Amino acid sequence: MYLGIDPGRQKFGWALTEENGLFCASGIVPAEVLEACVQKAAQAPSELKLWLREGDVPPGIRIRRVYCGDGTGHREFLKALALRNFDVQLVKERNTTLEARKVYWKIHRPRGWRRLIPLSLQVPPRSIDDLAAYCILQRALLTDQL
Repeated sequence: MYLGIDPGRQKFGWALTEENGLFCASGIVPAEVLEACVQKAAQAPSELKLWLREGDVPPGIRIRRVYCGDGTGHREFLKALALRNFDVQLVKERNTTLEARKVYWKIHRPRGWRRLIPLSLQVPPRSIDDLAAYCILQRALLTDQL
């Protein structure tokens, strides 16, 4: 399993994918519990369910590598991840929020009158930091395969 992180000062998004890039789960965590989240990811990743937004965390998994966005507050994440001996790689996260909007609308198609409004004019009804973390993961896995 791979873990992607979209760092932030208030909150951060995380996403899990299988080695082939297949989406498993994602969530959003308040930044003040960063240490607890990293500890859970290291010891029992299935406990990440506490902050789940999409998908499901499979039982008995082990995180092989963490891909962290290089944006706001990423240094604190690198320190916390290094303390738990994670294999971490920084990834450029420019425009991942825009990519995450597209992912959100693929997962949650608009219904009713919202179908008539172009998706580019709509804003998802929730924070999409978790899907931005998934986009960071996808970007990293794509560049690793090239």
